[in-house]
Amino acid sequence: MSDGKETGNGLHHTARYYRVPRRRRSWVGILGWSVWGVIGVVFGLAFASFLFLDDTLSQASPDTEENRRAIAATRPATPGEPVNVLLIGSDVRPDSTGNGLSDSLILVRLDKKRGFVSMLSFPRDLYTDVPGYGFTKINNAYGFGGAEKAIETIQSLTGQDVNHYVNVDFDGFRNLVDAVDGVYIDVDRRYFNDNSGSGPSYEAIDLEPGYQRLVGEDALDYVRYRHTDSDFARAARQQKFLAELKRQTKQFGNLRKFREFAEIFGDNVVTSVDNIRELISLIELALTTPDERIARIGITGAVTMRNELSVVLASEAEIQSKVAEWLNPEFEEGDPEQPVTPGTVQLRVDNGSGRLLVSQQVTDQLVSVGFRQAVAGGTVPQVTASTVLHSDEGRSAAKVVKERLGESANLLIGTEQELRGYDVVAVVGPDYAGALQEPPAPEERPEQAAPVSPMVDTESLIPVFERLRSATKMNLMVPLKVPRGSRARRVRAYRINTGGDNEPNAIKLVFDVGGFKYFGITQTEMKNPPILDGRTGAVRTGGREYWTYYDGRNLQRLAWRKGNMTYWITNTLDYKLTDREMYAIAKSARPLNRAKLPAGAVPEAIDVEFEASTP
Repeated sequence: MSDGKETGNGLHHTARYYRVPRRRRSWVGILGWSVWGVIGVVFGLAFASFLFLDDTLSQASPDTEENRRAIAATRPATPGEPVNVLLIGSDVRPDSTGNGLSDSLILVRLDKKRGFVSMLSFPRDLYTDVPGYGFTKINNAYGFGGAEKAIETIQSLTGQDVNHYVNVDFDGFRNLVDAVDGVYIDVDRRYFNDNSGSGPSYEAIDLEPGYQRLVGEDALDYVRYRHTDSDFARAARQQKFLAELKRQTKQFGNLRKFREFAEIFGDNVVTSVDNIRELISLIELALTTPDERIARIGITGAVTMRNELSVVLASEAEIQSKVAEWLNPEFEEGDPEQPVTPGTVQLRVDNGSGRLLVSQQVTDQLVSVGFRQAVAGGTVPQVTASTVLHSDEGRSAAKVVKERLGESANLLIGTEQELRGYDVVAVVGPDYAGALQEPPAPEERPEQAAPVSPMVDTESLIPVFERLRSATKMNLMVPLKVPRGSRARRVRAYRINTGGDNEPNAIKLVFDVGGFKYFGITQTEMKNPPILDGRTGAVRTGGREYWTYYDGRNLQRLAWRKGNMTYWITNTLDYKLTDREMYAIAKSARPLNRAKLPAGAVPEAIDVEFEASTP
């Protein structure tokens, strides 16, 4: 823009917040890889033994050549501004012989002033330029030059500063899980690999679906599994596991375990942070930010071949769009979008395309489609992709302008200095093809598409649940509605491995909804399952109270109780089921002696298998 501030790759804007409904009471969120679990438990006990933590931090921030080089690669944070921390999960401790590879890379932005945390995850097979080594998989950067090279690669790829780094190895993860006596996880499907087939060799794993307590090696295998999964699914499992780790360890105040936790931290974590108060400040923000104020953003790309390697290739436009979203996350929208009257919108068009006369050209085109108050601005530094900045009141209009500029355009909230009194400022980038895009016809808009019932009535599960009741003697409830296209792929009756004498009964049904996506139904006589701590709300309907568990905007779990039984429905890892679908399943659940479809309902048969593969 005219003040010379860089946009696109170098954009730095304030975050946009929306009102969160009260029903979504916050429960503490958790970040990326196992490092936050390791440091989080230590932090919970830190104030009880400040000097001991000082010794631990000295061990975790050693005066070694490698750590000095990594620290030199970081860039100091500006006081009062957000702090960017690169989380590295590696397969060996950094001061061991050889660096190994980075199993996870997550760039975390902690904004204390505005109270949000955003995470940007990178696929381990992302094909990118590693400074000094050329194009290769991003996880090779750590192998080439440790944390220093990983930091340089992320800074080069994103154009963003890395202020600190934290590196944790696999032993730290295993040891922490064992130290807290395991973590209860609702495993979504069957995970199995014994390397008996041809092709690449992966870590062996044999986990049945269901709510269960995972200990060290099984826990690590679960979060690292990638034999038939995408990087997205693996990242989702890691976040899910660590949310439960945080939930189940946040109450620890047992000083007898403090030394054990601190030793895990010192032995398995290396960090550039060498100041206790700074570390505690960062961890406090990370662990007390409500989950609905944590933005989880991932670069996805597409799998392809390069130099006879299977890699993930992401376009420059996708990377910059995800970085812009990471810098400027949007959370829960409180109010509906307002109708747009283009003729009342104060709109300025700046030229960041690197070509001549583009600002006036786009202004004329916008005027012709109703934005009569649009004016041509000036030439600004070239951006990577067109960017539409807006005020609080100008968001709806900005979305219309973005739609006109094309799919690759970014939508961001602008500062007062950038907007200078305008409702919307459009910075046209080199992606602009010379003409505005036509808006989709009303009938093509998803919200106006012809309604198709997402649910089917079914009695196919009744005989299944009769067999399960016979095996478990539990008071089971059978759902009479499931999402259209669902298939029951795995049915399991088992006892939850609590480690006690009277392990509680449970059942787990795994449903495939297509595309290797699975939702589950769990029913158990276990008292107070930890997974149901920290509900975000409660909804009473049809004479039953449902507990809601939201992850930001997404309904992750819906639960209810009756007598000595607890029931819950868990969404797919990528939240494929809508809130409406999950409520429909829950509300259709009936005790077996009253399992009958309402009059007029037409039952449809669904496929049911007891031990089908769930790759």
